[in-house]
Amino acid sequence: MEELSEIIKNLDLEDVVNENVGYEYINVFKNPNKLPINHIHLEKVVVELRKEAPLESIKPNDDIEKQCFERKTQVIPALSKCWLPESQQYYKYQPYNFTLSKKENSSYLISNRLFLQTLHYLLSCNYHQFWCLVLYEPKVAVCLHSFLLNPILPHQIKNLDDETCTVYLAVFSQFRRVYQRLTTFQETESEYMPDGVGLQFLLENKLLNLPIVITLFLFYHETNQDFVNDLVSLYFNGTSVFRDKEIEEMLDQVILTLEMIGGHVCGFEPDAVIIPIAVEEKPPVFNLAWVFSVVDYLLNTISSLRMLLKFYKPAINVALSKGIPYRLSYTYEKVFYQLYDFLDGRKELEQNRQLSGIIFEEIALGRSEFIDVYYAFTTYCLDKTLEFSGDPVHQEEYVEIYLKLLTTALEDEYFICDYHERYDVGIQNEMFSSCTEIDQTRTDYILNCITCLRRHNRLWKTLRCEVKTLQKAIQKYASNRKVKSEIVQENGLGTQPGPSNHVEETFVPPSEEEIENCIRMVIDMFPHLGDGFILQCLEAYNYNTSDLIGAILEQNLPPHLVDIPFDQIRIPPEPKPEEPILAYKGRKPDYDDALKLLNDKRDIKEIKTFILDGIQYTNEFDVYDDEYDDRADEATVPVPDHGSEDILKFNPNYEDVVSDTSYSEDEYDDEGKPVGASDRPHNKANFCEDPAVIRARREARYRSQGKGQTSRPKAKTDVVGKQKGQGQEKNVLQNRHKKSVNKSSRANHNRKSGAQWKRNKGMVPS
Repeated sequence: MEELSEIIKNLDLEDVVNENVGYEYINVFKNPNKLPINHIHLEKVVVELRKEAPLESIKPNDDIEKQCFERKTQVIPALSKCWLPESQQYYKYQPYNFTLSKKENSSYLISNRLFLQTLHYLLSCNYHQFWCLVLYEPKVAVCLHSFLLNPILPHQIKNLDDETCTVYLAVFSQFRRVYQRLTTFQETESEYMPDGVGLQFLLENKLLNLPIVITLFLFYHETNQDFVNDLVSLYFNGTSVFRDKEIEEMLDQVILTLEMIGGHVCGFEPDAVIIPIAVEEKPPVFNLAWVFSVVDYLLNTISSLRMLLKFYKPAINVALSKGIPYRLSYTYEKVFYQLYDFLDGRKELEQNRQLSGIIFEEIALGRSEFIDVYYAFTTYCLDKTLEFSGDPVHQEEYVEIYLKLLTTALEDEYFICDYHERYDVGIQNEMFSSCTEIDQTRTDYILNCITCLRRHNRLWKTLRCEVKTLQKAIQKYASNRKVKSEIVQENGLGTQPGPSNHVEETFVPPSEEEIENCIRMVIDMFPHLGDGFILQCLEAYNYNTSDLIGAILEQNLPPHLVDIPFDQIRIPPEPKPEEPILAYKGRKPDYDDALKLLNDKRDIKEIKTFILDGIQYTNEFDVYDDEYDDRADEATVPVPDHGSEDILKFNPNYEDVVSDTSYSEDEYDDEGKPVGASDRPHNKANFCEDPAVIRARREARYRSQGKGQTSRPKAKTDVVGKQKGQGQEKNVLQNRHKKSVNKSSRANHNRKSGAQWKRNKGMVPS
C-alpha cells in the first residue's frame, strides 16, 4: 500500500505521458483540397525485401536498396483498418465497489491509472488516427463501454477517499474530452466529416445510442452543460423512427424495473412472472449489500428517466400514454416504506456506518427524483395549456390529465404530501386557473385532502422548526432514524402505509410584540448582529431564544443561515393607510361595484357547507319514548277562514269529492250520529291525530252502518272448476264470465286516494 501511495502522489493526472506506447504515428494525412475525410484516399508505400535478393554478393559500395528491396504503392481510403498500429494495448476501466472496504478496492487505483493512459493516448492521436482507431479497433469501444456500464454518479464522488477521488476525477474529465471529440466532427478546415456521416459511424459501432446518451447526461449535466446541449442537438435532431423505438423500449424497461424491484422488495404475487434484472433475489438473511444494490439500481433508473424527460420533451407524452406517472406514487409509497422497515433496528448499520450512510442518502435522493419526475408531468400539462391558449378543447384535455395525476396520487399519503411540500399544489392550481377554466370544486377538494393528512402536518412542523430549505428537510427526514421509526410505528399493518393516530400540536406564531422582545434579548447578548439576521435565525429556531443563543455561541448555525450577512437590518413593512370612515344609514355596503355583488357566491358556499356538514344531533334527541302521548299537549290554535266554501264551488270535481262516501270527511260520534267538521274534536294544528281515537271513531261508524251484525253467508262463487279436459259445469262458466267482466282495468282501484287519506290522518309516515 505504501508503494501504491507513492505512485499516486507522483502521478500527474492532468497530463499523463504514455511512456510504454511502443508505437509512434507518422502523420501521413494530407488534404490540400479540403475534402471530407470519408472521401479521401491516401497512397501507402511499402518497402519489401525481394525473394531473390543477392545478399551474399553485395559489396559495400553497391546500392542495397535497389538490389535487395522493392517499393509497392497502394491507394487506400483514409478511414481504413490498414492504418491501425499493431502493438498498442488498451485497458478497461475497473469499477469501484462501495460495499467493499478501501483495502479490498486497492486494485482500483492501479487498473484505472492504465485506463487513464488509454484515454490520453486517444486524445493525443491526430484526427485521422483517432477516427481509424474508433471505427476499426474493437478494443477501443470495449474500453469506453467499460466506464459507461459501471458509473460512479456525481453524488457518490464525496464518498470516495482522497486518492480514489483524485484518480476518478481525472478519468471523469478525460472521458468527457474523448466523447466530446467523438461528437465533434470537425477540428480544422481540412480535418472534418459531415455530421450525418459521423453520427452514422457512431451508431453503427454502438458508441452512441439512447442509454449511452442518458448516461452522459447523468454524468455531465451539472458540470458541462455545453457538452450536454451539443449532445442533445446531435442525437435528438428531427424525427427518427429508430429513435422513437428506442424511447419506447427504454420506457418499457423502466416499467419492468419498477415492477421487479417492487416484487423483490415487497414480494411477488403468486402468479407473477419474474423477469431477471440487475438485482438479485432477496436473500433469506438480511444483507446490507443487497439493500444497497436495490437502492442504487432504483436511483439510477429513476434518474435516467428524469434526464430523458428533461432533455427530450416529446418523451413525456409517450410516458403518459404508457401510464408511467401513475406507477410512481405507488412505488414510492410501497418500496421506500419497506426499505425503511428493512433497515429499522439493524445492528449491521452500526457495524458498517459508511455504507449505511450511503444507503440512507440514496434513499433520500431517490425520493427526491421521484417527486421531480412527477413534477415534470404536471409542468408539461401546464406548458401545453399555455401553448393552446385560445383553444379550450385542447386546454381541457391537458387540465383533465393534470387533475387525474393529482387525484390518483391522493391514494398514496406520503407521496402526495412530499410532493406538495416540494411543489405547492395550491400555486399550481392558481397557475392553471390564470390561463384557462378549471373546476374550482375539484382543485379545492384535492388541496383540502392534502392539508388534512397527518403526514402533511408532520412535515410542516419539521420544515417550520428545524430547517428552512425543502431539499435539506427531505434529506434529513429520510436519513433521520427517529423519524423513520415513527413511520414504522404508524404503519404497523404489514406494508400498507397509513395515517397515525398521533395528533400533532400545531405551531402558533408569536405576536409582533413577542417577536420584538425576542430580538431585543438576542441583541443584548450580541450587539454586533443585525435585527434582520436575528429574525431569520429566530424563524429557523421556532422563536426559541435559548436555543438560538446556544447555537451562536457554539457556532453551530444551519448552513442556510451562515450565508446570510450577520449585520442585515430588518426593514419593517410599510404601515397600511388608514381607511376613511364613512357615515352610512343602515347597513354598510360590502361591495365596491355591482359586478362584485353579482359574482358573490358566499351564500351558495355556506349553504353547500351546511348541507355537507349535516346537522349535529346531541344525545337528548336520540331518546325515543315509545309510550309518550301528546294528547295532553294539544292547544287550540285559531284557524283563519279562507273561504273554503267559495273555493269548492269553483272546483269542477267538487260533486265527485262530496259524493265519495268511501273516505268522507264527515265522522260519527260514539252513538252513531254524524258529526260535522265544526263539531269534530280533532285539532287541525296537530301534526297527526292519535291512532287510538281514529280507530274508535271508525269502529263506531262501522257499527252504525250495521256492519257489525251477523250477515247471511254469500253463495260460493266457484271459478276453479274441474281439471282441464273434463268439462265444466254451467255455474262455473257463469262465475268465470262474471269475474272477467267485472274486474277492474287498473290494479287496486283507488289505491292512491286511500293512501293519501291515511297520510293526512297521520297513519303512515309522509
